[in-house]
Amino acid sequence: MTTTEPTTEPATDATREAANTALNRLGTPPMVTDPYPLYDELRSAGRVFPSAQYPGLWAVTGYREVAEVMRMQNTANGPAAAAKWREDWADHESMRLYLSALVCLDPPDHTRVRGAAGHVFTPNAIQKMREVVERLAAKHLDDLAEQGAGGQPVDLIDVLASRFPVAVIAEMLGVPDDQAMLFYELANGWTRVWAGYYTEEDLAGADRAATELRGYFSELLTERARNPREDLLSGLAARRGQDGMSEDELLGLASFLFVAGFETTTNFIGNAVHALWEFPDQQKLLRNDPSLTPKAIEELLRHGTPIVGASRVATEPTMLGGQEIPPGHFMWLILAAANRDPLQYPDPAKLDFTRDQGPHLSFSGGPHFCMGAALARMETQVLFPALLERFKTIEVVGTPEKRTGLGLIGYEHLPVVVG
Repeated sequence: MTTTEPTTEPATDATREAANTALNRLGTPPMVTDPYPLYDELRSAGRVFPSAQYPGLWAVTGYREVAEVMRMQNTANGPAAAAKWREDWADHESMRLYLSALVCLDPPDHTRVRGAAGHVFTPNAIQKMREVVERLAAKHLDDLAEQGAGGQPVDLIDVLASRFPVAVIAEMLGVPDDQAMLFYELANGWTRVWAGYYTEEDLAGADRAATELRGYFSELLTERARNPREDLLSGLAARRGQDGMSEDELLGLASFLFVAGFETTTNFIGNAVHALWEFPDQQKLLRNDPSLTPKAIEELLRHGTPIVGASRVATEPTMLGGQEIPPGHFMWLILAAANRDPLQYPDPAKLDFTRDQGPHLSFSGGPHFCMGAALARMETQVLFPALLERFKTIEVVGTPEKRTGLGLIGYEHLPVVVG
């Protein structure tokens, strides 16, 4: 895998043309299976690069520049603005639910709704889940062992990477066990419209999925209001009518917390297992010293960023990386590119558990820092030592299939043999 070395050379017509070609490919479905060389092409023409094909769009690939935008006050939510380009967005249940979700809100609504979520999705609530996480990790590793017995290839995504985090967030929220994977399928259908690139068929499917998801969560919240339990949905139901939250915001928050609880973690587990196979020296290092687990998880998150990026809209003239970005222009913050910026991380394509170059940006930052970050870290810090202890070898076999939905970096199928 090639990486562009740090350079102060000015962009040429050739590098700008190559960068525009790369940006056009990155924005055209299906997603390329290995986008990192295209990120390097972009960065070689400028860490803050104005698109020729999409006037008003700036691709931000530099670590420092992405981190700077995340802290800015003079920006608005990019996903919400993009979703509203459809004049008929209000006619689509998937869009209405999406625009009510936390990821699409700006202050003061974002501050208010995130504050309400913070009353139930607390560090204490996450820490109380540790025994549950350990139990569910053991169960799903048992399933992996059973299906992979005798050297039989098994799809890691289907058996472990999707089912384990879905089971965790379902239990935390209070979604019935027998409905967890149904909610997972509906959530996957709904989120197909989140990246902004979708067919009308995708939109119709997302509308059906969002309608069902909204209905299920509405019923569960009503039931928890009558019969509260020790789960997050009961906590949300108790806050119904408080914090100035509308019914749409409440249902959007419940649906978003479910998605946030598995989407990043599912992609991350697949990416991490593949990286450990690709870099056997680092796998051996971690096997020999499990105390490295917290640091290894952070490096695996940097190396295999599960979510491509985020976006912001400039609300006033904004200087970034020596460029003036006019009001109303979009800044596409490519987290995956920033996490492999050679000015921040020497030899960025290499997995290295001894790195110490500052925090990665996989969980975004600023007001939109991922609410599920602490849960994802706890889950994977439990799972990976158990995975490596349980299986002395984990070999990727066959042909792994990357996800093709824009906005995500992960595997649809990852066949492995465990021993």
